[in-house]
Amino acid sequence: MDGLTLAASVAEIRNALEGGRIEKIQQPEKYELLVSVHSKSGSHKLLISSSSENCRLQLTNEKRPSPIDAPNFLMLLRKHLSGARITGIEQPKHDRIVLIRFEGFTELSDSTSFTLVCEIMGRHSNIILLDNDGIILDSIRRVSAGMSSVRLVLPKLKYEFPPMQDKLDPTEMTAEALENMLMGSERYEKALSNAICGLSPAVAGLMIEHLEAELNCGELWLGDGEYDRMNEPEKCVQLAEAVANFYDDLLAGRQKPAIVKRGERSVLLPFTPHGFPAESFERILDAADEFYRQRAESESVKRRTASLEKVLTSAIARLERKADKFALAIGDEAEIERLKLSGELITANMYALSDRANEAVVDNYYTDPPQKMRIELDPTLSASDNAQQYYKKYRKAKSARDIALVMQKETLEETDYLRGILASLSECLTDSDFEEVRSELASGGYMRENRRKQQKLPKAKPHSFKASDGTEILVGKNNIQNDRLTFKDSSPDDIWLHTKDIHGSHVILRCAGYEPSDVALLEAAQLAAYYSQARNAPSVPVDYTRRRFVKKPNGAKPGMVIYTHQKTLLCAPKNIES
Repeated sequence: MDGLTLAASVAEIRNALEGGRIEKIQQPEKYELLVSVHSKSGSHKLLISSSSENCRLQLTNEKRPSPIDAPNFLMLLRKHLSGARITGIEQPKHDRIVLIRFEGFTELSDSTSFTLVCEIMGRHSNIILLDNDGIILDSIRRVSAGMSSVRLVLPKLKYEFPPMQDKLDPTEMTAEALENMLMGSERYEKALSNAICGLSPAVAGLMIEHLEAELNCGELWLGDGEYDRMNEPEKCVQLAEAVANFYDDLLAGRQKPAIVKRGERSVLLPFTPHGFPAESFERILDAADEFYRQRAESESVKRRTASLEKVLTSAIARLERKADKFALAIGDEAEIERLKLSGELITANMYALSDRANEAVVDNYYTDPPQKMRIELDPTLSASDNAQQYYKKYRKAKSARDIALVMQKETLEETDYLRGILASLSECLTDSDFEEVRSELASGGYMRENRRKQQKLPKAKPHSFKASDGTEILVGKNNIQNDRLTFKDSSPDDIWLHTKDIHGSHVILRCAGYEPSDVALLEAAQLAAYYSQARNAPSVPVDYTRRRFVKKPNGAKPGMVIYTHQKTLLCAPKNIES
């Protein structure tokens, strides 16, 4: 959480919690506190997180379970802050440090004050409890001399603020000062982030684009890269005033927070910017709850994907090594046939061969015209025995080659199968999806069965879409879902689609009893191409047929089928929702 978003969150917290009393304090995670407060506006939950990845300070609606054993820092907070009243919430210079002041009582019931310092600074985040004199009572993350040479955070030491950057409080800046700051700068976002506390370059860039769009003044660039300095003063005046008004609106709660999509990443902002895909919310707490829920879900998906990906890549590498060994065992077919030919030519020319010879030079009657061929002989064997020795070597080499060919084919098919599972991991989104893949790998002997008792998960569901004409289209996410979708959850008269000779999802176009429209068929084919390994190809062949013509061979692995009566169409991969 950057300083700008933190400022909006602090304003929301201040309105809700000032004057309230602490009802309950929990520590659901190692570096996270959940404080229940009752104020004039009702009961609220304050979440303070000093984790490196998800540090933040916000009101929340989420419920968190507490560990059975309370950590020492939590016991200290409960001792001093239970029943205490919140007397003030400050964010010095609107940077990433928040001071929450409490009025509590000593063990002798004397009135005293405490300060909870919330440092929301990435991997340097911390939560520190101070007494009335600013002495550290304890912190959620102690910092010793061995950890930092800049600042110690240990009990009984005087609290010192982290080294502050020489930046300005945005609420104390006038429009004139902002105008002077922007004038002459080719990158306004850099000028602002270098001068204003708590404003990162990325958020400053979004804020500038948002304000420019509102002002409709755009970029000041002409053709051939020439910078238009003629209109710059006018733009700087407008933009400086817009920045000042922006901060006033932000701290007054007049901006709507949003989750903004930037490529594959999402960003939590205290305002809804123009020109970006964004989901707006009425309150920071709702936006933050949803943002960090999505992030936690995404991180969970990444962790589970990584564990299964490791199993699959290891198995695929092992199979590739086996395939290389089989390739060596297969050998040169011409060399194997030469063994047979040597035996035949020795037999045909036996009358002319002398005993105890080291080699024989005979006519090869299989060439036209016949050519001389040199054959090595074992001088300890007769000509007849030498011929039999070559026949024996031929049979042995041919048998080994035939076996190696079969084993190589099976190994390549298994490798192809595992690559298909690996490709399907990107479509797994829920616990149920991952459990199906894990179960498939365990049943195939690629990993151990999870024997620990877990809660029963709901049945995983395939992707569901609506074609332009309203026809339902279902897309399997993994092999087990593909089998279930094709053979249990569809009608024999539905249309079944799959990329031709390419790993991909089974797709069902629900149209039992009637012919599908061309639009629905095309969109189903586009989805089949999109949810396949050929997603990035410009054009993909997709087979389609009635589901009744799709069969599963006995003993076939999950997701593998054969089909007939198919037709093929070419289409570009496309997700019809996007």
